Amino acid sequence: MGLAGTLLIATVAGCAAEDDPIRARAGDCLEARGKGGKTSEFHIVGCAAPQAAYKMIKKADRCDDITNGYALVGTRRHLTRLCLTLNAKEGDCFYQEVGFPTGKASKVTCDPSATYRITKVSDGTTDASVCGADVPNWTKTPDVLPRAIVYRHPARTLCADRP
Repeated sequence: MGLAGTLLIATVAGCAAEDDPIRARAGDCLEARGKGGKTSEFHIVGCAAPQAAYKMIKKADRCDDITNGYALVGTRRHLTRLCLTLNAKEGDCFYQEVGFPTGKASKVTCDPSATYRITKVSDGTTDASVCGADVPNWTKTPDVLPRAIVYRHPARTLCADRP
């Protein structure tokens, strides 16, 4: 289920490669490479890379924000939860393989194949009205565009609309 309460599991064995998500630190960006809408294959990439759809905000036993997706990484005996947000700036477009905002998100070219475009980014606020007086928070109307994607930790509101 991607970004909103998603359970994505990546299992690793042996030594972790440099791009292995088990090495991720807060602020690192991730690409979901697996096939299908519910991938389990993540890799660390530079945040400016076109495929960097997610940003890891913390490692935790549980992500405390309904908007944060997460990835479980590690071995079967020891899984670590990475709490994720979209790595988005104004003008970025995303393709959502399973519903918005659940499922795997991929950054794509802003054309009709994109699911949504980020029209505004407001750091430091959890106020959905920055996207417009009548624009709903995605948690209330997940299939409607335009919409606001509100992260509480860290405080950030993304405005999304049709590409």
